[in-house]
Amino acid sequence: MANSKGAPHESPAPGARAETEYRVLHDQRLVTIRYYNVWYAFGHVMAHAYYWLILFLSLDLASKPLLFAAAFVASLIVWFAYRMVLIIDRGVVGLYPRIVYLELILGYDFYRDYLRRRPRGDTERSFIEKCEQLDTGDPVELWRQIYSQFKDRDFPTDRRITGHFKTAAYYSVGLFWIIVGVILLPLYLPWGG
Repeated sequence: MANSKGAPHESPAPGARAETEYRVLHDQRLVTIRYYNVWYAFGHVMAHAYYWLILFLSLDLASKPLLFAAAFVASLIVWFAYRMVLIIDRGVVGLYPRIVYLELILGYDFYRDYLRRRPRGDTERSFIEKCEQLDTGDPVELWRQIYSQFKDRDFPTDRRITGHFKTAAYYSVGLFWIIVGVILLPLYLPWGG
């Protein structure tokens, strides 16, 4: 069974065990992707709940420091959630060498084709092509060679996590600070109260 770090281990026997491991790895990949989506959504919900609670409290108390604290802490929560998504995503990438190995053993081309066609994915394509050119009849040696070809940095996050995560983070943080600006700006304008 492969672990989420993609560490080398013995080769499964061809056939049913390899097929089972392949299905388990894809299930693990999907669960990890769902996990970081849930984590990100939860982080945003918590950031907005905290922000609006402290914002209204700061308005009730007429406290400017509390108003700034609301925006600052909510921004930190959003960026922490985004950072956690990036960290969790590396677990998905760690499954790649084993998935590619099993596809070569089983004659599948589902995930290899996906990685090969990724936009701006030259390093992903290069990894797949190198793995497909490995010429060995020994499954254990094939696994060792594939694992030695794998470099985590060849699968950068900006090509894996689409821009919607980062865009949502920018919009949330921008919203926090724009509202603070809208509340405080009239106090410092000549015609403000």
